[in-house]
Amino acid sequence: MIRMRSMSLLFLALLAGCDGMEKFPVSATTGTVQCDGKPVVRAMVYFEPKRSGEGAMIGQQGYALTDESGKFTVSTYGEKDGAVVGTHMIRVGKSETSGPCPCALNSMTVQKEVEVTAKGPNHFDITLARKSSSNKDEVREAD
Repeated sequence: MIRMRSMSLLFLALLAGCDGMEKFPVSATTGTVQCDGKPVVRAMVYFEPKRSGEGAMIGQQGYALTDESGKFTVSTYGEKDGAVVGTHMIRVGKSETSGPCPCALNSMTVQKEVEVTAKGPNHFDITLARKSSSNKDEVREAD
């Protein structure tokens, strides 16, 4: 019984630790998403921290939704607080409210690798490739 209680307490402690996840430093991060020189409206933009070295901790993924002019501001721990400082892989996908787009929108495809710095500026412009037979695997989300 004591062993069972110890295991339960350990499980609860681990669970509580997940709720209080370590917050990594963030820095204001903005950008634009375009297709054929036009803004991509209501696309989801993901800033995925890239692991470097042997450390297991890399920080939480940031995300943003483009506005009517294709601009975005990244949120990670709070609304529009920025992306975790460090190297990121940027992905762009459809949202529930995205309109049609002649470019490939796939949140699984890395569009760009960037470095978010503590002092900034951290502004990243993303130009999507048009849908074509060569990137048909990248278009699944858009169809």
